[in-house]
Amino acid sequence: MILTIGDRLLAAGNTDVGCVRTLNEDSLFIDDKLGLLIIADGMGGHSAGEVASAQVIASVRQSLKEAIKTPPQEGLVASDLDEEFQGDDEATMDDIPNPIVTMLREAANSANTAIYSKNQENDCDEGTGMGSTMVGLWVPSFSEVPVAFHVGDSRLYHYNKNGLTQVTQDHSMYQRWVNLGSKGTAPAQNILLQAVGPSEHITPDISFEEMEKGDVVLLCSDGLTGMVAISAIEEVLAKAKKNNLDEIVEKLIEMARDGGGKDNISVIVGRFIK
Repeated sequence: MILTIGDRLLAAGNTDVGCVRTLNEDSLFIDDKLGLLIIADGMGGHSAGEVASAQVIASVRQSLKEAIKTPPQEGLVASDLDEEFQGDDEATMDDIPNPIVTMLREAANSANTAIYSKNQENDCDEGTGMGSTMVGLWVPSFSEVPVAFHVGDSRLYHYNKNGLTQVTQDHSMYQRWVNLGSKGTAPAQNILLQAVGPSEHITPDISFEEMEKGDVVLLCSDGLTGMVAISAIEEVLAKAKKNNLDEIVEKLIEMARDGGGKDNISVIVGRFIK
């Protein structure tokens, strides 16, 4: 089913257990009222990963619902900073009191606290217990620019006339190894540097992403990117239209299954119409 997000975005999504695992620990949600697209890839085994991923989505949605009861002014963009920060080269994202960034950071922290508390109740050591990745795109009515956010290795891609761009960067040992020059033996790609739940604190990446009419976004768990070449994903996204987003989602899932389907597969595809 294709959902309409305000007057700017159409989106469809689905999740599949894959060809190997018996349990689907992924969760996804398209909230047309909040303007939120979100995927969570749980970890922790039976009756844990699925709990964590569902909790992430429930917590983020609830936190944003509460936050927008007093939304900032219409038309807010990333450059709307307090005067004291204008021209300050030393200012960082943490220093900038942008209310949209604050809302998302608090939503991510709320989800982390909820899962971390359950892990503590189960006597899990710091850094252990159930957890989940998280990737989302928020398109609130009061922001001119959509906002991407993530923790872990679930990804967001942006396809436009210039091709496919990976917006998020994995919070993984492998990505750090790449960033440091790919020297020495490569670590396993599934070792995460952070996830929602196992540790008391997280640092979500949050960024404003300019989108234009006709642009396509892809949110996915690593069950897709681990099984399908990025070039093949790009070819499919190039065919995304307003009326075939469901078909594009199912095609990507089919490709992941044909590639081995070793993990759960979750996909959301959106196309901007304004």
